[in-house]
Amino acid sequence: MRSQSYAGVVCSIFLSWVCFGLLEFAAAGDEDNEKAKGPNALLKEAILSGESTLAMAELKKLPKDDRQAWISQIHQRLSEADRNGVGANGGGAIANYNDLIQLIENTIDAEWASQGGTASIIPYRNGVRIDPKGVIERFDPTKSLAKLRVPKSNGDSNRNSVVSLEKLGDWQEATPLRWVSLHQLDQQVAERLAGNDGVRANVSMELIAGLYRIDYIAFEPESNEWFLGGPAGGLVITNNGDLLHRETRLPPLLLEDLLSIAPHILNGKGELGCTIDPDAKRLAEAHAMVQSPASLKGLQKNPEGWVEQWRQKLGLQHTKVIGLSQDSPTGYAMLVADAHMKRLALELEPCPPNMRSYWQEKDIFGTPSNAPGLIRFWFSATDHKIPTDPDRHIYHFASSNVEVLSESQMMNASGDRVQASVPDIAADAFARSFSRNFAAIQNRYPVYGRLRHIVDLSVAMEIVRSEIQSGRGKAFTALGQLSVQPKMDVPPLEIESVAATHKLPEGAMSAVVSGGVSIQLRDVRSRLKVDRANTNKVDLERSNSPSHASEHVLTKEMDSFRDKPFWR
Repeated sequence: MRSQSYAGVVCSIFLSWVCFGLLEFAAAGDEDNEKAKGPNALLKEAILSGESTLAMAELKKLPKDDRQAWISQIHQRLSEADRNGVGANGGGAIANYNDLIQLIENTIDAEWASQGGTASIIPYRNGVRIDPKGVIERFDPTKSLAKLRVPKSNGDSNRNSVVSLEKLGDWQEATPLRWVSLHQLDQQVAERLAGNDGVRANVSMELIAGLYRIDYIAFEPESNEWFLGGPAGGLVITNNGDLLHRETRLPPLLLEDLLSIAPHILNGKGELGCTIDPDAKRLAEAHAMVQSPASLKGLQKNPEGWVEQWRQKLGLQHTKVIGLSQDSPTGYAMLVADAHMKRLALELEPCPPNMRSYWQEKDIFGTPSNAPGLIRFWFSATDHKIPTDPDRHIYHFASSNVEVLSESQMMNASGDRVQASVPDIAADAFARSFSRNFAAIQNRYPVYGRLRHIVDLSVAMEIVRSEIQSGRGKAFTALGQLSVQPKMDVPPLEIESVAATHKLPEGAMSAVVSGGVSIQLRDVRSRLKVDRANTNKVDLERSNSPSHASEHVLTKEMDSFRDKPFWR
């Protein structure tokens, strides 16, 4: 999705070698530097000319002890790129998933498909991407892996994982509870924004120390800091190319989502979310086609041909990001999850076991005689209570903050959609079922894991904002700047209409679905519930031993690349 200049490519390709892959080596001596200049002239030329694929291939040919001689040259190239003002993504951090993939691929020593091997991490997760015109299009990314012999990680054959990420750092060690200091992370982001050495966020920052679920928000009076707490580490890249926790199949939290959400909430910008709605004129034409007796005869004779004509009438639906910019990667993630949920409803994607689609609910509850065939499903933050201790030091997310709501609609004489006078019991049943089975659905479709993180981060940051306003906690630097919000090069503008037909005992019914994501945070304080059982239930002791939270020791030259723990 992001096109990069050659210097930008050099930054993204080689940064992780500097940050991680070469940490174990000492500084090269003069003798090693002289040795590197001769036999490896091709490597040097590739670095200077920006031939990243060739440079990576040549670098991988070297024994690890010989690679150290190239640290200074790579570092110099990164600095030059920064001075020239190229290679920087929005907010000083990674602004799309492609760059994160490059960091991981060039940090982990694996046989990556992008380098001629067999292991892959899919750049367009969940089978969607944006074309140059801003249309979200669907495709099957796993077909690119169909001819590959995909290996399994040792000890993880039951989860079909491809690559373990243990070598990313000590923060990747699995733990049931890790604490991430929002203030220390904020400080590191601010330092990188203020620096001029071309260094962007490293992988531990981009994946927020490996957190894959938010269970707690905690305040530490001694340091005056706010923390996110939850299970972390144990991340793998599956043989489907997804970056997930191997058991829960939850993706890690992403810094780009935090950098999108935190400034929005800390600056009191209100609701955030997205909408997917049909074009009003096209919807009216498609509705007229459904009402035409002659057209319905065509449905009986040639269902597939009729549906295709109907889809052409509907055309593309309009997408809109609310609160964030239209080119926000977080807004795009919400759109993707919302569209997938609607496809589940209309059986355009298979439902997990023990969950019924909207059409299956229709078969059970029947269809009112004046059923409009216009449905609105949307994601929202739940109104479930959030337990907190009497001192408001601990807030507990006992479950996901996500739920699905529904509304049946009809078209009035002007062609506008309005709320229907008769409720759609089947739509309400699907929404309740989706909310109730959210964990099982997410386990099958990881797209909903990131949506969960987006909503949880929104609720968490609203709690933190409210508490800081009351004098509990330090103000943020980078996380409070709207200018740090990441952006994509191409904003999502349209998406294929989510619509389908279904044969009922009394005939056939067509449905068009609209909706979106609506995260409204003004009522979060009303959700808090004092629970004395939470008193001293958790603390901020280090979940790992001190040796597992230590900083990497680097040469003075490479000090700016060190992996500073902002977690416990």
